[in-house]
Amino acid sequence: MRLNILAFATGILVLQMQPELPAWAPWAVGGLLLAAPAWRWRNWPVKALALFGCFALGLAWAGWRADSRLADQLDVAGEGQDVEVVGVVASLPQDFSHGTRFEFDLDFGQKNRPTVAFAVPQRVMLSWYQGRRDDEQFARQPVRPGEEWRFTVRLKRPHGNANPGGFDYEAWLLERNIRATGYVRPNPPQRLSEMVWRPDYAIERLRFNIRASFARLLPEESNPWAGVLVALAVGDQKAINVVT
Repeated sequence: MRLNILAFATGILVLQMQPELPAWAPWAVGGLLLAAPAWRWRNWPVKALALFGCFALGLAWAGWRADSRLADQLDVAGEGQDVEVVGVVASLPQDFSHGTRFEFDLDFGQKNRPTVAFAVPQRVMLSWYQGRRDDEQFARQPVRPGEEWRFTVRLKRPHGNANPGGFDYEAWLLERNIRATGYVRPNPPQRLSEMVWRPDYAIERLRFNIRASFARLLPEESNPWAGVLVALAVGDQKAINVVT
């Protein structure tokens, strides 16, 4: 059994080294045919075939998962187009100098069907530009995890800098199942619900509330290392203020 598990894991590893994604269905069928005799016979030729079968099944499983992930992408025709979408704030919002950035889960029920004319991925990364943080002229509208919003957005496929040895932003987005990035357009957004009750959204809201409590009790101006406590408490490493 342990050798079969190792063979399955080796198949997953080998897929990561392929220059292009192979068709996973033939590997799945071949793996099942090779591994099936091991349910009845226990001689060494059958066990050897089972190892190759588990290898093929591991490669097929990884190929199927990769194919499913890559299929959820933004149509080329949708890049740069304004589209109205409805969804839920799915992560801790991160403030930057001119706005807020957050992950957004789109709702593909009846709410989005009338407005989306092209394929849009289920999870996107949005930036909402609301003016400078210290500019009293722009009162920022707060965004909290679990809230349902209607936005007009402009999206593009994820792209990163091709710098050898540098941070691979595109791979980081793929790991988080974020298949498009974009920003909120000036068309007035609308908050539809204060909270969509789902376990992962509830956890993100709890993290948000804890982070807000730290910010209220330990202001950054007088407690420059408060971000370290936030990172330890809720895992928000971006809260750490880098001192140069």
